[in-house]
Formats: sequence, structure tokens, C-alpha cells
Amino acid sequence: MPPRVPVCLSRTPQPPSPCHHLSAPLARAFSSTPSVRALGPESPNYIEVPKPLQPTAVSKPHIKGILPTPRNVFKTRSPFPKESEEFLKASTPDPIRVKQPGRYSRDAELRLYKQRLADARKTALREGVKELHQRKVTSEAQEKASLQELFAERRAAAMAPPREVDVLTQTSVDKNIRAFLEGTLPSTSRLNISEARRKAFRRKMARHAAVRAARLHDLYTNAREFIVNEEQLDEAIEKAFGTDEQPVGWDNKGKQVVGAEYGKSPWAGPMPEGVLERLQKLRGGEGVGLAKERMRKVAEELTGGKM
Repeated sequence: MPPRVPVCLSRTPQPPSPCHHLSAPLARAFSSTPSVRALGPESPNYIEVPKPLQPTAVSKPHIKGILPTPRNVFKTRSPFPKESEEFLKASTPDPIRVKQPGRYSRDAELRLYKQRLADARKTALREGVKELHQRKVTSEAQEKASLQELFAERRAAAMAPPREVDVLTQTSVDKNIRAFLEGTLPSTSRLNISEARRKAFRRKMARHAAVRAARLHDLYTNAREFIVNEEQLDEAIEKAFGTDEQPVGWDNKGKQVVGAEYGKSPWAGPMPEGVLERLQKLRGGEGVGLAKERMRKVAEELTGGKM
């Protein structure tokens, strides 16, 4: 074992005392090795390691992975719970008749040892299951009590009246705005607002119902013109584009006519009518068709049908 170094040894040399000549003479060291070198290899100060002025914080180890959910060891398909005596007796049954080794049996000690080992296993299993169940019940009760205490504290904090310092330092808010934020407005105003909203909602839904009814009526009246087979489709195509012998064309006035001798573009004739031309036709007595269209709309509005 290496020699122990006295505690009084220090790394930093101490300055000599001003009155050393008056005191007793200093004892000379037995060895010329400095005090630092006199430390043994088993000492933590054997190797000088510089230390920072401010120690670093201890970092927590990073735990990798996620711990699995503990398995419920008391879950069983048996009608009896695992902590019951019926389940324990069925799991660790006692022998009906214990066979003792004979007087001259060669393996008597081994058989007795195995019997003692089996009894110890049964006892350990029964006591272990009961202790585990007791620990589970205790831990669940503690967790439930802590949760109830936490909920009670939160409920008390939520239902507590405002502190005096908060009341004295809160900003000034108008009474009506504060009543609106706190939900304490008079019941009459709230009823009036809700009734107005109900009426506006009824009017909006009535407009939607009227639009849906009009569209359904148009669909019903125009159902006879729907194309439902190939013959009607061919007729509509021939009516719109003509046939190979008599294709649809446009004359020099820009009107659509049937005949191969006419142009195949509506721009082959003059430019279409503008707003001024249409106004001149109305002033000149050529608005008979427009008057008929207006009369048709008026009749449909009065009768509620379609013409």
C-alpha cells in the first residue's frame, strides 16, 4: 500500500512568514520530491485537470425509445379473478395424496427436496399474486386521490372570487360591454335579437324555396324537349348543323339559313347589329317581337304557369 500524504500538503507554495526567524526552525522535508508528485496514483489529484470557473450543468441522459404500456396481469378469461382463492387453488392445486419416500429409498432426499421446492413455489405464487393485487389497489387509490385533490384545487381556483388587487388594478370597461362579456344582458334584448334573426332566416329560406320551385317548374314544362334517345339526338344535330347535302350556312345579312351555296361562317355577311340598330328598330315600330315577349312574361307571372 502506498504511503498516505498528509492533508496539510498543498499545491500552491505558501509565502514565508515575516517572523520566521523568531519562530522555531522549519522541519526539512525527508524527500526532495515536490508535494504534488508525492500523491499516489489512486488519488484523484494525481493528474491535474483544469477546472472552469463556473461548473457546467449536469445533463440528463437521453432515454431512447418509449416504454411499453404495462400489461394487466390480472386480466383473465376465468370467471374468478386472479386474486381470489378459487383461482389460486385452481392454479396451484395441492396434491390429493402426498407420497412419502420409503425407508430404504435411494432418492429419498431428492424427492423430499422436490416436494419442499414445489411447496415453496406454490406459496410464493399465492403470496406474490396477493401482494401485487394489494399494490395495484393501493397505487390506484393514491392516483385517484391525487387526481381528485388536483381537480378540487382547480375547481376552487376557477370558482374563487377575484382578488382585491385585481379588482383595484383592472381597467375601466363600460357597463354594457362588461355585461355583454359576462353574459348578463337583459333577457328582453336577447329575445328581440333572436326573434329578428328567426324572421330573417325564414325570409331567406322562403327565397330559396321559391327559386327551387321555379326551377322545378321549368324542368317539368321543358321535359318534353329533352333528348332521351339516339333518333332525337340525330334530329337535334341535323337541325343545328344541317346535313351533308344541306349544311347550315349564313347569308349576306348574317342570318342562319340552310343551303350549301351560303357561307359557312356568320362573319361572311355584314357585321351584326349593335345597340343603335336595335334602338332604331324599336323606334321604327319593329319591336313587335319584343312586345310579344313581354306579354308572355306578364302572362306567366299572372297565371303562375309557363307558355
